[in-house]
Amino acid sequence: MMVLSLSSGVLLSRQESIQPGAKLVHRYERRCGHSCAQELAVDLGGVYAKKPDDIVVVRFCSKEALPLALSTSAAAYRYVISILTDSYGYTPERVLFLRSESCIGSVSAVTATEFWAIPQGAALPASVETVKSSQVRVDSLPMEGLIGNAHSYKAALQKLPERLRANPEAVGIVLGYYYKQPSRVMKRKLREVQRTLKQSGLSEDRYSVRLAPWTGEYGDDDPEPKYPSLFVVEVAKPKDSARK
Repeated sequence: MMVLSLSSGVLLSRQESIQPGAKLVHRYERRCGHSCAQELAVDLGGVYAKKPDDIVVVRFCSKEALPLALSTSAAAYRYVISILTDSYGYTPERVLFLRSESCIGSVSAVTATEFWAIPQGAALPASVETVKSSQVRVDSLPMEGLIGNAHSYKAALQKLPERLRANPEAVGIVLGYYYKQPSRVMKRKLREVQRTLKQSGLSEDRYSVRLAPWTGEYGDDDPEPKYPSLFVVEVAKPKDSARK
């Protein structure tokens, strides 16, 4: 009986030791645009997180609140999620967003972003915030994304305070993207945005305005962006634990 008991204990110890753990698939500190995101999605959905109970974690390494961390991410995480959804049958419930202050990247204006494959039963990476991707909504103003002319810029700038007043839970993020060096025009536009939002009467904790390196793709001959990008970000309060 003593031998059987010892053998059972050894078997249990071995089972515990081979329990699958969280796998860091890729970490980006500077840039991962759409081409990079396609390759990443193949790794996540086709290699590391293939089982129905596996989930994907996107961990944003930042001391800033989650809306700003999302907006300054080093990776095109929304594009990754769209591929996981369309090509690998993922649902938003199987993608978690985490924010951690223990993995800050080397570029202060860019949020280092990590992609993890989490098998069923494995512990999540350390974080100070955890939400399902379905609880996060990011809207661009205008909806087509980067602003290309003065008319679209003025319309978006007028719309932003209206959207924030209509939704007290939302936060406005205004980023002056640049490729190599922010232009004087962009800096002037950001001062204009800051002034407009201050005059709107909105509390300063309802919006953030700053310069940010462009983390997508661009050509060496592409001119620097002239207009800021405006976003309305809402992170819904979780009604229950993100993962039991």
